[in-house]
Amino acid sequence: MDSQECAKVLKALADNTRLRILEYLFNGESSVSEISDNINADFSQVSHHLGVLRNSGLVIDKKDGKFVMYKLHPVFYKQKNKRRKVLDFNCCSVEFSQLIDMRKKET
Repeated sequence: MDSQECAKVLKALADNTRLRILEYLFNGESSVSEISDNINADFSQVSHHLGVLRNSGLVIDKKDGKFVMYKLHPVFYKQKNKRRKVLDFNCCSVEFSQLIDMRKKET
């Protein structure tokens, strides 16, 4: 990753909501509404932040019927073990070590 790409990724990481979205996506692929509900953020705010994360290359999306599903880009996603997960950019990395399953339990 060259310095321009690295700066773009680091800039995308410099927001609390985007970090919460990335942390949630360690649980797997999700739609905007699922992410919004589970991180307690406004749908439009999450949608905006997902656009920033997608433009930086941190997440990828795919159309699934009427929904757009988002997931961590596999190039950056590294699972150290079940509890420690890392985004590795070769120039640096971000570790989410206190990660818990944030998905709502089915009742």
